[in-house]
Amino acid sequence: MANRFKNNIVYIGARILFRLVNMLPRRFTLWLGETLGAGAYRIIKKERLRALGNLDIAFGDSITAQRKQEIVRGCFVTFGRATIEAMRFRRHYHKQIKPQIEVVGEEHLKRAYERGKGVVVFTAHIGNFELLAAHVAQMGYKAAAIGREVYDKRLDKMLVENRAAMGLVNIRTDDSPRTIMRLLKEGYVIGFLIDTDSWRVAGEYTPYFGRPARTPIGPTQLGLISGAAFLPMFCLSFPGGRYRIICGEELAPESYDRSRENVYRVTCKMTEVIERTVREYPEQWIWMHDRWRSRQGAGSMLSPE
Repeated sequence: MANRFKNNIVYIGARILFRLVNMLPRRFTLWLGETLGAGAYRIIKKERLRALGNLDIAFGDSITAQRKQEIVRGCFVTFGRATIEAMRFRRHYHKQIKPQIEVVGEEHLKRAYERGKGVVVFTAHIGNFELLAAHVAQMGYKAAAIGREVYDKRLDKMLVENRAAMGLVNIRTDDSPRTIMRLLKEGYVIGFLIDTDSWRVAGEYTPYFGRPARTPIGPTQLGLISGAAFLPMFCLSFPGGRYRIICGEELAPESYDRSRENVYRVTCKMTEVIERTVREYPEQWIWMHDRWRSRQGAGSMLSPE
């Protein structure tokens, strides 16, 4: 009963906020998102301390404690701004958001897409990852995104409808891999977030900032089976509501062999690309996520020997 009441309050609050941010000027909503993010940084102590601990793991003493505080505050602010902006896609994307998006390296995406075997876009929870998928669809590419279900079905429905309105095919995390394979064979660009530690999916321990981190291997396996292209893409978010979408060079596997060793090798290469991007834009990654939660040898069948 208590959980139902809490969920109802959260849902009603989300509906009110959704309506509000679509009525207000964009400049104000950007400020609102950044303010909420900065407030969360101050109030949510547990997440703030986790983020600082993760920065200690990643950078050690190579950066100062002051710099670490700045990075953590920056990632909270970035996430707040991205969350509010995502609520405005359906009504304000074309006039207000799209003109502020710069795309770098689209030739890499176009070349991979035109081969017709599908594109496995590997990305991370950096900048505005919801906008990345939406903008790819709006650029005219057949696009799909895999999204983890929100705990409340009503909120989940809002999120899925928001993606569909932008021309995206939404894939649930519990959908059959055959669904993804079918879309890849049809030439779709499919976005995969591969920078979180989740026991809901098969994973491999790959080096991330010098420490083993459990990384999803499903995108690698599906890409190798289908013969799809592997392409890194990121949507960076900047103050003032500006965005830069980076389409990196295709990551070409040495072979499309489906062996465990090759799956591990390709997944490591994808993780390396993500790490380089996070190092360059540390304020934009979700340091509050417990990236190194799992320990190698803790029971994963796929942990390297």
